[in-house]
Amino acid sequence: MKRTFVYWLALALFVMMGCQKEVSFEVGNNPSDGSLQSDVTGDCLPKTVNGTYVAATALVPATDNITVSVNVTKTGVYVIASDTVNGYFFRATGIFTALGTTSVTLRGNGTPFAAGINNFVVSYDSTICDIAVTVLPAGTKPSVYTLEGAPGNCTGAVVNGSYATSNLLNFTNTVKLNVNVTTIGTYNISTTKNGMTFSKSGSFTATGVQSVTLDGAGTPTINGDNVVPITVGTTTCSFTVPVGTPAVGTLGGAPGACTPATVNGTYTVGTVLTTANSVQIQVTVTTLGLYTISTNTVAGIRFAASGSFTVSGPQSLTLNGTGTPTASGNQTFTVTFGTSSCTFTVNVLPVLSNDYYPRTTNSNWSYETDDDPNDSLYRNVIAATLSANSNVYNIFLQKDGITPPPDSSGYYRKSGGDYFEWIDIGNFIGFDPPAQWKEYVLLKDNVAAGINWKSAGYTGTITAPPAPPQSVTLRFSYTILQKDVPITLATSAPTVTYSNVIVVEEKYEILVPPSTWQDATSLVGYSKSYYARGIGLIKIEFFGPTGSLTSQTELRRYQIF
Repeated sequence: MKRTFVYWLALALFVMMGCQKEVSFEVGNNPSDGSLQSDVTGDCLPKTVNGTYVAATALVPATDNITVSVNVTKTGVYVIASDTVNGYFFRATGIFTALGTTSVTLRGNGTPFAAGINNFVVSYDSTICDIAVTVLPAGTKPSVYTLEGAPGNCTGAVVNGSYATSNLLNFTNTVKLNVNVTTIGTYNISTTKNGMTFSKSGSFTATGVQSVTLDGAGTPTINGDNVVPITVGTTTCSFTVPVGTPAVGTLGGAPGACTPATVNGTYTVGTVLTTANSVQIQVTVTTLGLYTISTNTVAGIRFAASGSFTVSGPQSLTLNGTGTPTASGNQTFTVTFGTSSCTFTVNVLPVLSNDYYPRTTNSNWSYETDDDPNDSLYRNVIAATLSANSNVYNIFLQKDGITPPPDSSGYYRKSGGDYFEWIDIGNFIGFDPPAQWKEYVLLKDNVAAGINWKSAGYTGTITAPPAPPQSVTLRFSYTILQKDVPITLATSAPTVTYSNVIVVEEKYEILVPPSTWQDATSLVGYSKSYYARGIGLIKIEFFGPTGSLTSQTELRRYQIF
């Protein structure tokens, strides 16, 4: 990701990644492109297995299925399928009509031969992830259990959330019940009343009194105390769901971005959300009443709140998050309140890493230059490595949409806190042949701000017409300007603030014979590179000989594996 020195010297090229169209973001045409989301172990995200699997019992596609997350980079038709293990498999087909992260349900087919844990490999495009499914022994029967409190009120029933006519239930609407298990096995509990459904399926692995939390769905249709009966075997008990009148109002900023919107907490791929993860939005209430406000599910997480508005007018409302993030980067959520909706963005960090220049296979980054969404570059790390200079380097490729196949984008390794690049210095600087393959340190993450280091000196002949060929010796000089600071980027994607950023200044020095090194800033300018922990290069700025900013390239999307 550097420019050749001879171009600087000739003052003919100031944009490292200019006029490049990013192939991975083209929309339309079949088939679709994208990648399955997975954690550091390769397991699919989310790890959602639905239904009950019993040996010698055929799967029911409607209930026996798995859910995976996909980052769609090109719309079109898709086929996502697992391999066949133990006599059954999972498959989904359809059409992606929008870019970004989405969840896909793969329906199960076949009949498991034997009990045990089956590990499936799910494939889509050129990516794979793993998911494990547990099969119960053949002959496993539904568990035997009774409802505590039958035939009267369900003992210990706890109704959570608020309920109002016309308000769609969300994950805050649950009912907790107690059952007494006498024989372990599978269970499927479900009841429907006045537009509301409460259900849960799974298996009991122990006898005695157990708690089961039923998930609510649907939309209440009748005001007042709704007595909901639930039947298991020959036992029936009931619980009461109070349904009231819905509040009426609008969301601040609707129908655009929620204004204001404050995102609280840290979001990291693979880390379950806690009570610290919430989003504060603005609502204007025109009619008092009950509310159930929620977002869609994006990258495995969602936000919701329920309760009662007791005062009218503008007021703040906190939506609580739930779930486990499955994909890093900017995730946009749509929140709905009645007929009003708005959006907000949550920045999800990749799996925590101390690396400021990640080199894991399939990790990829998209950049744009000078805030032009069509002037962009896509970089990715491939599985192959390069052995050279008695070291092993990870290989980066880049797509510019101009010259297929993808071009090389460098060879990198890390040792301790030092990050190295293996590079043809002769080609990079613009030396006339022969090539000079060398290694240098482009970043240090274990030293303080103010530390400077220099590369070795490199000598070669440069031809920069109209000047005659001349022998030049130069070296790179690096200084850490800032260490672990927040940096905010504004591109065509939503504005994002990255934490733990190291800012490195890169200057160039020319050897004045016999032994004096002279700063070359007044001839060729200099650059600044910004590296975020766990993400990599997020920004690079180029400055001309007078110190004025000539161009900048900024990260707009990334995915770390």
